[in-house]
Amino acid sequence: MNPGKRINSLDKPETDKAWFWDRVEASGLRPLLKTNYNHVGSGLLTAFTKRWQPETGTFHLPIGEMTITLDDVSCLLHIPITGKMLNHAGTSCTMEEGQDMCEELLNFSREDAQEEFDKMKGAHVSFAKLLEIYHDNLNLVLEAENNEDEEAEKVEFLRDCTVRAFLLYLIGGILFTNKSVQYVDLIFLSYLQDIPLINTWNWGASGLAYMYNYLDRASRRRCGNHGGYNCMFQAWIFAHFKRYGQRFLDENYTNEDPVGAKYYPLKTGKWPYETRTSLDRMEVDEVTFCPYEDHRQTRPFQDISWYSGWIMCGSSMICPHLPELFIQDAFDDYLTENYVTEEMRGPRAEHGYETEPGYIAWFYHVSHPKIWQPVGGNPPRPANVEVMIEEDNANKKCDVFEICKTVREEVREKLRKRDSSDGKKKKNKKKKKSKTRGEEVGPSGQG
Repeated sequence: MNPGKRINSLDKPETDKAWFWDRVEASGLRPLLKTNYNHVGSGLLTAFTKRWQPETGTFHLPIGEMTITLDDVSCLLHIPITGKMLNHAGTSCTMEEGQDMCEELLNFSREDAQEEFDKMKGAHVSFAKLLEIYHDNLNLVLEAENNEDEEAEKVEFLRDCTVRAFLLYLIGGILFTNKSVQYVDLIFLSYLQDIPLINTWNWGASGLAYMYNYLDRASRRRCGNHGGYNCMFQAWIFAHFKRYGQRFLDENYTNEDPVGAKYYPLKTGKWPYETRTSLDRMEVDEVTFCPYEDHRQTRPFQDISWYSGWIMCGSSMICPHLPELFIQDAFDDYLTENYVTEEMRGPRAEHGYETEPGYIAWFYHVSHPKIWQPVGGNPPRPANVEVMIEEDNANKKCDVFEICKTVREEVREKLRKRDSSDGKKKKNKKKKKSKTRGEEVGPSGQG
């Protein structure tokens, strides 16, 4: 069953039950009741999913990269995109923890909870059982209100359990829908424990991370099932790509409602081949990059939408949110629509008195009407002067072989000079010795 159709058919208390609707309104999740479709085009979603790139978290289209951003979530659903992200460990809680939460937060006995867990093979509650818990608590509240002897504390407990069961059914069937579409993970009940603090959680970013995670899985080969909020996925396609998907526009829609409530999709086929062919031929003028300009009075652009980094839905679902990858495409329309044309400029002023009062003073303040002679100074320093110095030093370096050859020649020259000087010294010594001997022999011969 389509989760959106399940939510649309959900029985709700009368609008005069302030204790119920005040709590739901304060949670920040009430707009989700307006953004569900009875029909979801699985073929359309599959065609876009096959262009999803898990590494960047974007759809790779012929016109560039696009993705579902926090601003899309804010405008399409009107739920919080600021606050603490859901930070539970893993994807589910233990059965013992689930039993405790069922008993304390849903007025569902531990024995019945264990029986349901055995049936679901984990700490999960089927939508049918959760709907039964919701109706049981609601009936108990109505009976307690008619019973004057009932304690006020007991009545408030039953009211809180009714609201928690309703909200768990809501987020489990919308934001955090798994591929089975049969049960709700009880791990999300832990965030509904303190009802006044429900709106402090970042349901928009965590729901977007949950969808990113299932897009990562569905983009793989032989995996065609979609998880996450597919109604929001389809509304995003309707808002940005008017060519794709068959739908009507709700005549009763007002800007006070989420943008996702504007569309009423028709039932379409489940085969993606025709849509994939048209996606391959997409042109830039077929894309609306800024579809919420007429909705800003109700939902202003929030600075958190510029956030680039990781978003999470528990420790096991952490995905990149990189809006800057398609911002350059998104502002193309803005630039072309805001060009100053000659008609907007008006006739050229020939004299100063033809201008608006104060224009010349403003022009001198923001412009450079006079060009001065350049002041003489040192020549500009090259930007790559360090590289030039290194290259010069490298060119001046000698080869090692040449250095050794030069050293050898210098050593030989030194040795040759030393040998020649030593030979001269020896000859001089011999001459001195012969002279001394001749002088000694001469006098003796005469005697």
